[in-house]
Amino acid sequence: MSRQRLHTLDDLLDVAEQIVTSGDPSGLTLRSLAAATGASNGTIYHAFGSKDVLLARLWLRSWCRLRDLMAESMGEGATGEDAVVAVALTPVEFVRRFPASARLFFAQRRDQLFSADLPPEIETELAAVQEKFVEVLITLARGVWDRGDRVAVEAIAVCVVDLPGGILRRCILENREADEATAARLEAAVRAILAVPLEPRPAKTSPTTTRRNP
Repeated sequence: MSRQRLHTLDDLLDVAEQIVTSGDPSGLTLRSLAAATGASNGTIYHAFGSKDVLLARLWLRSWCRLRDLMAESMGEGATGEDAVVAVALTPVEFVRRFPASARLFFAQRRDQLFSADLPPEIETELAAVQEKFVEVLITLARGVWDRGDRVAVEAIAVCVVDLPGGILRRCILENREADEATAARLEAAVRAILAVPLEPRPAKTSPTTTRRNP
């Protein structure tokens, strides 16, 4: 990778993303990022502080890109089942538009990418991501069943987390395109799950305890 002068956080993250997704993630270090970008070691350490913080920043940027695409899909007028399908299909567009970010996001679990020992401000951002995502799940569940309890939220999570994540992870690991056939299969699977009647409401509901990582 050629050396070049980079000045923004996004520039640094772009190069780090390419390093970590082009081979063994252990190949990314603060020193290797400095060498690849032409930035000084001091600049890199000042920006991130540690490799775990750098990886957490990469993951958060990937999630924010996916979140923004989800917000677009939810804002296009789809309601009920169609809104769930739109959100479930968003990761397909994510893979097409941000392939390196998608590879980072889907190829391995968050807890495998960086440690849990992070600065408080990073932990706060990660918690906010989880909270906002649960709000999306609850909104979708209420749109389909007029319910926001754990059972309904878990069913939505299967549609917009488990199914897209599993299908796209396989595409990424096998270097296959997430094509129209992939999207059609995903949509069919989501609609089939939504057609299954929900169990009765649990006696005590706590949807915010749903711990699916997006």
